[in-house]
Amino acid sequence: MPAYVVKGELAFENEFIETLTQNGWTYNSDLLNATPKMLENHFREILNQNNRDSLKGTEITDSEMADVMRFIGGMSPLEANEFLTNGYRSEISLVRENPEQGKISLKAFWRDDVAGGQMHYEVIKQAIRPGKEDETDSPNRRFDVTLLFNGMPLIQVEEKRVDVTLKAATNQIAKYKSENKYDGLYSMVQLFVALKEDGAKYFANQKSADRFNDKFFFEWLDRGNKAVKNWKQFTTEFLKIPMAHNIISNYTIVNGESLVVLRPYQIHAVVAVREAFAEHKDGYIWHATGSGKTMTAFKVATLLQRNPHNQVVFLSDRKELDNQSGKNFTEFAAGSDDKIFETYRTDDLVKRLKSNDTGVIITTINKMKIAVERHNREIEAGKKGLLDKVMKRRMVFIVDEAHRSQFGEMQLIIRKAFPSQSWYGFTGTPIFEFNKTAQDQTTESQFGPELHRYDIGNALKDGAILPFNTEYVQMMSASMNGEDLEESQVDDSMYEGDSKAANQYREKVVKWINKNWRKKSVNGQFNALLAVSNIQQAIKFYDLFMEFNKKTDKPLKIGLTYSLNENGDDNQKQRDGLVQAMKDYSMQYMQSESTFTLDNDAAYIDDIAKRTARMEGPYKSLKPEENIDLTIVVARLLTGFDAQRLNSLYMDKMMQYQGLIQAYARTNRVYDKNKSQGNIVVFRRPVMMEERTKDAFEKYAGEGTFKQVFRPDFKDMQEEFKAEVAAVLSYVPTSQDANELTQESTKDKIEFLDRFRSLAKKLQYISSYSEFDWSGQAEDYGISEEEFGFYQGAFQNVKDSIVAEPGDEFVPAEIDFDFDDVVINALLIDREYVLTLAAKYLRAKQDVESDASSKARERVVIANNEYNEALEKLRKSGAEDKAVQVEEYVRETDGKILPDDFDANQDFLSVQYDKKIGAMQSYANEYGADYKYVNRMNTEYEATGDISHESELRNSANMDVALKNGHKYHNVLSFKSALSRSAKDLVVNQLKKYRP
Repeated sequence: MPAYVVKGELAFENEFIETLTQNGWTYNSDLLNATPKMLENHFREILNQNNRDSLKGTEITDSEMADVMRFIGGMSPLEANEFLTNGYRSEISLVRENPEQGKISLKAFWRDDVAGGQMHYEVIKQAIRPGKEDETDSPNRRFDVTLLFNGMPLIQVEEKRVDVTLKAATNQIAKYKSENKYDGLYSMVQLFVALKEDGAKYFANQKSADRFNDKFFFEWLDRGNKAVKNWKQFTTEFLKIPMAHNIISNYTIVNGESLVVLRPYQIHAVVAVREAFAEHKDGYIWHATGSGKTMTAFKVATLLQRNPHNQVVFLSDRKELDNQSGKNFTEFAAGSDDKIFETYRTDDLVKRLKSNDTGVIITTINKMKIAVERHNREIEAGKKGLLDKVMKRRMVFIVDEAHRSQFGEMQLIIRKAFPSQSWYGFTGTPIFEFNKTAQDQTTESQFGPELHRYDIGNALKDGAILPFNTEYVQMMSASMNGEDLEESQVDDSMYEGDSKAANQYREKVVKWINKNWRKKSVNGQFNALLAVSNIQQAIKFYDLFMEFNKKTDKPLKIGLTYSLNENGDDNQKQRDGLVQAMKDYSMQYMQSESTFTLDNDAAYIDDIAKRTARMEGPYKSLKPEENIDLTIVVARLLTGFDAQRLNSLYMDKMMQYQGLIQAYARTNRVYDKNKSQGNIVVFRRPVMMEERTKDAFEKYAGEGTFKQVFRPDFKDMQEEFKAEVAAVLSYVPTSQDANELTQESTKDKIEFLDRFRSLAKKLQYISSYSEFDWSGQAEDYGISEEEFGFYQGAFQNVKDSIVAEPGDEFVPAEIDFDFDDVVINALLIDREYVLTLAAKYLRAKQDVESDASSKARERVVIANNEYNEALEKLRKSGAEDKAVQVEEYVRETDGKILPDDFDANQDFLSVQYDKKIGAMQSYANEYGADYKYVNRMNTEYEATGDISHESELRNSANMDVALKNGHKYHNVLSFKSALSRSAKDLVVNQLKKYRP
């Protein structure tokens, strides 16, 4: 590792700028310490220069520039991305000040004209971002380095010395974002870079600072997936022209409410395919399942389709993947000029192929084969071929995970049809010689050479996917002639069919899954698949789960999906089993037995897949009772099924090689901090499956990476957990010691926060093991669950106590962002429990009025002690605000006559709700505002965490009323600005004490 001389930030900044000028950028010294007005004037100069023809000799006036800035400054990063990438040229519509000159379009950015004559690439430093005059907590800031594209700041770089962490730079960006420094022209920023001499990270801008997620802060990787640490290499590879232009125009996507920049390996894959295409070469991309192949394929498809002489077709090998790919592509293309055509029938495909309206076509390999066969029949009959028009184009076939046995035959038919074509396969599990198809096909024989690789080991190292926790559970014990049988000697009939052993095996599996459900599902937050060997086994498992549900007070919601075999003796049994499952499913979710039947089985399959995935439309926000907990499958959903909120796979099925990898990978998509891994539980032949698992991952993840991909066994995890406990206790032996850190230095506080975070992470991992039993193992660990709760409370208190001190690397605005990955566990003592004890105390106290006996008075004392003890535990557990709520409620309720059906929890919620309404009404009266907008703002915040309806609230408020109530303002603008701040403080901070 190279040794670095610690440069000051200014010296590093100057060297960085010099390197940029050697890579296509021009340093603009006139904009040193540029004010917002200086940047606006510079932007105006470039607009004037690039639009001489449209302006016809009359340059942009001050009034017109104000209109331009209103257009630019009102954009979110997502809207700015759509402006920059939606079409070959980005234009600003402008009504000229002189009515005779009418309306014109100002050309601002050329998406595909990289380094063209009308693109200006400039670097500036120390741009001034002034504070707001009427906001005392809004100081002036300076940005280190900004990269201007035609005068628009699209990339902003924050540098740090080599001895300072990159986290400090990303924290600084988040802080400036929270201070609203990215306004005006800077609202256009698309990309942030945190840079120091031995490291760099890049990430996309978002609507607000709380949307930043360090899981999406990426190191740059070279083409071999090696992290680029050296700042000069990063600058010359990532920030050079034309690469920087391509990052903005070609490698960003608006995905829902987020701006997404492609990861390094995705960019390398796109570049590799484009290079191969230019040389008329085919090939395949090997990217680990779960690492974002669909987004990469989308970018390849749309970039190649921009040439109207090409026709890009995205092929999948079955309907479910076709539907999912079409949905994903359509979402990615929203707001852009990229056209996506989904084809639901072969006739739709033929129509699209004959059309002059070019765009990426999504279809199945089977539909494409049928379309070609129809074309061939027309030609053989001496007629004009159906696809004659498209034959003149260069066909580009992009294929997703197509390794079924019939794929090769269909591909051959299609290949023979087109005179000019290119084929690119995307797979997470290529087929090699050791697992080639029955037709002796490998991925290379079907598509050509590997163009780029990013395997499971790479993906796990980068955090693009999660590791696995695999448990091999021995459910089968069999003997013959008094001797225990080895697993290999056990016949399949012992696992499936109608034998006594098979029935016992299935019953054990069902009981095990139910017993460990809360651990594996993280208290019901995530769902699971049960993969079984055949349809009859699926039906038997389904029936057992439904029977078990009748006996438990916590039934699991079960789904069942499989493809009917049209022929065979078992067909009627298969139909009967699916009919019953459809009837149960219809009642569970539609309150009607007949919503789904065999006549609309496609709708059933679609609904069960969407409800399992919970990623699309209304399925994203299902209530708990509307979710599926466990979906039983045979083959469906085990490949190509994207479900971020699915975290567990139960295996009653023998698999190996690519099939095993694909199935496991359904569980380890990155989601949120509560999802730390994919859980795999193997029931059938666990010894053999453990060997197969190791073999498959050694082949597909790289030799020696198995220990990185999988969590250690339970005993090793116990030792790791104990080590983390010891690290915390050695620093703060008791939770009281931890709480006393609130009076210590920021450095001491951060040390505790870091240690507790490591402990909380390890607890998150170990608590998913079926063998974990905190109550029985606490002595061995050195900490009980209750004690952990007290330390958790101290963590909250210490974090909240951090205040800005001169010279501190951390400040309060950054602490939440720094430690937002810590999962806070449910408390053993919660508010509801304390309120129950409070009700017992209040009722005992009321009873004394009619029975003043010593026993009655003793009951009051005991109940009061129980209540106070629980209240103190609640407080120590970090729930100080909840403890204060309860204490205040009990004080106000004491002395009131309690009805016989008194429910303290319900009454508490009612009281808190009334107080919240009263606080909002008081605020509305204080500022002369319409109450409904205050209420809407609070309702939106409670539902989403976003602040909205500000403009309606400001427009409804009356400054004269606020002045009469003692507030002071310079003018209407300062009144509205102060109103926004006070309203935000109301919903975020003041109403917090009234929320349950």
